[in-house]
Amino acid sequence: MIAAAKKVLRENDVGVFTRPGPKQYPHQWNWDSALIALGLSHFDLERALLEVRSLLAGQWRDGMLPHVVYHGVKSDYFPDPGYWRITGSPHTPKTPTSGITQPPLLASIIYRIHQRQPILEFIREVYPALLHWHRWLHEKRDADGTGLVCIIHPWESGTDDSPRWLELLKSVEAVGTVDFNRGDTRYVDATERPFQHDYQHFIYLIDLFRKHNYDQKALIENSPFLVQDVLFNSILYRANLDLKSLGVELGEDTSEINGWLACIQDGFIKRFWDEEQGLFYDYDLRHQRPIRVSTGVIFLPLYASLATRQQAERLVQDHFHDPVHYGVDKVVRYRLTSASKSLPGWDARRYWRGPVWILLNWLVSEGMRDYGFEREAELLRGDALQLMDTSGFREYYDARDGSGCGSEGFSWSAALAIEWLQTRN
Repeated sequence: MIAAAKKVLRENDVGVFTRPGPKQYPHQWNWDSALIALGLSHFDLERALLEVRSLLAGQWRDGMLPHVVYHGVKSDYFPDPGYWRITGSPHTPKTPTSGITQPPLLASIIYRIHQRQPILEFIREVYPALLHWHRWLHEKRDADGTGLVCIIHPWESGTDDSPRWLELLKSVEAVGTVDFNRGDTRYVDATERPFQHDYQHFIYLIDLFRKHNYDQKALIENSPFLVQDVLFNSILYRANLDLKSLGVELGEDTSEINGWLACIQDGFIKRFWDEEQGLFYDYDLRHQRPIRVSTGVIFLPLYASLATRQQAERLVQDHFHDPVHYGVDKVVRYRLTSASKSLPGWDARRYWRGPVWILLNWLVSEGMRDYGFEREAELLRGDALQLMDTSGFREYYDARDGSGCGSEGFSWSAALAIEWLQTRN
C-alpha cells in the first residue's frame, strides 16, 4: 500500500505542487497540500518542503492564505483564476489565487514533520508567513470579538455541501448570478457531487465578494453566509498550539498566540456545546442561532483537545457507537460517515452528505487517541486502511459497500495512508 500511495503522489506531482487529483483537481489546494507534504515527508523531505513553499507563494499581502493557488496550469476547472477577479483588492499576490481561505492545517502539519525530522531552518523561513495567516484570521474574521473566527463561504469549511449549510443556504437569494458552466461533473458522476442549486449559491457568494473587492470588513457586513464553524475553529486552535511550539523553539515572543488560544478556549464550549443533545453545533452568526445538524464535525473538538472529558465520553457513547447516528449497522459497514445517518437526505455517495472521508477519519482518530479512546481510534484507522486497500485511493467512499467515489488517485488519501502505516503498527 505504501508503494501504491507513493506512486499516486508522484503521478500527481506537476513540479512545484501536487494535484489533489489527476483530473478533477488540477491546481493547488490549501489543506490538501498540507496533507500531501505530510505524506511526502516520509520519503522525500525536500519535495515536501517545496510543496509548502509553493502554497505560501499564493499568500496575500494582508496574510490571507487562499484555498486555491493557480500556478499557470491550463485546465478546464471552474472557477478559473480569472473568475475570481482578485485584482480589485490591494492585497493580492503575483500568483493567481482564489479569494477565500480554507481550514488552517498547515502549522500543525509542519510541526508534525518537525517532530519526526528536525527542519528548524525551514521553520525559521516559513514561521513569519504562518504567523501572518493566523493573525489575519483572528483580526479579520473575528466578527463578534469572541475570539472565534468566521467563514463566509461553504468552501472555506472544506466540507462544501455539508448538511450543516442547507437551511442557511436557503436564506441566500442567489439572484443575479452570472451564467456559469460547472467543471466538477465532467470527471465525476453528478450523483456524487453537490446539487446544482447548491452550486448556484456558491457562485452567488463569489460574485458578491468580487463586488466588494474582497474587503474583509465589507464581506463580514454583507455576506449572508457568516458562520462560526466547529471544524475550522478546532483546527485553528490546534494549529495555534503547534505554531506556539514552533515559535518557542525559535525564541520568538508568543504572547500574541497565547492571547488567541485563551480567547478560543474561553468561548468555544459556551458557543458550540449543546448540553441537552450532547453535541457541538456550528453557529450561524448572521441569524444568531445554532445550526443544529449532526455531522462528523461534532467530533473535531477532540482533535483540538477542547472538549471536557465528560463531553468526550458523551460524544463517543451516545453518538459514535450509536447505529442510528455513526455506528455500523446491517447496511452501513464503515466509519466515519460524514453526516449522521439519521438526517433526512443522508446520501452514502454524495460528497459531504454521508460518505467516508479519509481526512475526517484521521482527524477524529487523532482526537480519540488523545482522550484515551484507543479502540475507537483503531476502528477509524482500520476502516480507512481497508477502504483504501479495497477500493484504491479515492476522494471519499460509500460507507455501505466501501466502493470509491469522487476523484480517483486522490492525493491526501494516499498521503494519509503513508502517515498511518509509517507511524503506527
